[in-house]
Amino acid sequence: MADYEDISYRVDGAVARITVERPARLNAYRNQTADELTDAFRRAEADAAVRAVIHTGSGRAFGAGFDLSTVDPNATPELDVVLERHFNPVVRQMRGSRLPIVSAINGPCAGAAVGIALAGDIVIAARSAYLYEPFVGIALVPDAGNTLFLPRLVGRVRASAMMLLGEKISAEEAASWGLVWRVHDDAALMGEAEKIAAKLASLTPEAIAGTKRLIAQAADFGQEPQLALERDLQGEMGRSSAVKEAVAAFFEKRRAAG
Repeated sequence: MADYEDISYRVDGAVARITVERPARLNAYRNQTADELTDAFRRAEADAAVRAVIHTGSGRAFGAGFDLSTVDPNATPELDVVLERHFNPVVRQMRGSRLPIVSAINGPCAGAAVGIALAGDIVIAARSAYLYEPFVGIALVPDAGNTLFLPRLVGRVRASAMMLLGEKISAEEAASWGLVWRVHDDAALMGEAEKIAAKLASLTPEAIAGTKRLIAQAADFGQEPQLALERDLQGEMGRSSAVKEAVAAFFEKRRAAG
């Protein structure tokens, strides 16, 4: 997959930059977006000249989660198939990569985009950014690694409130919880991401890769069973009448907005 529609991929020196390029949809992911992300991370992995990756979004958002406008309101969505074919491969590729990945959350980050952002190794955020788990509000369960990462990063109580209540968590609060490494002024975010990536790229690749493996062994235990459970439960949710009603309400809201 050399040509991309939903993302851009470029390499500057030893740093690859992968950017979701759907600003008109606040970088909401469709299946193709996830496929292109997986391909781009694999492409960086296969390039011996690449030593670090920056992942971000174009415009004012990092990612608005799954693009509901791509769902046929008259069909029963097979969300378990969507996760296994399109979204879980992104998480697996990022967590298993030899490369250090810097997630630069440049704006709103919701749903699946939260899981994908947290699949990075160093996560930084713009001051205007926020993290948001909308799943339960639309009769779904969290997926894309959200239930793998959030309870381990912030603890059960905070993760439960975040995922069950669906409140927006500001960048500053996310930093205080341990979800992001540092918060920067919006205009400075990408410059800081570049500094971090450049430092990572200057370090011994074998030491970076080994450290990632050790962290994954300690922190990502149970990854495959958890991704599988997210997939299976989301499949059940997708076949429910409540989801059909939520999708119908989404399209009605879009029509009303003109």
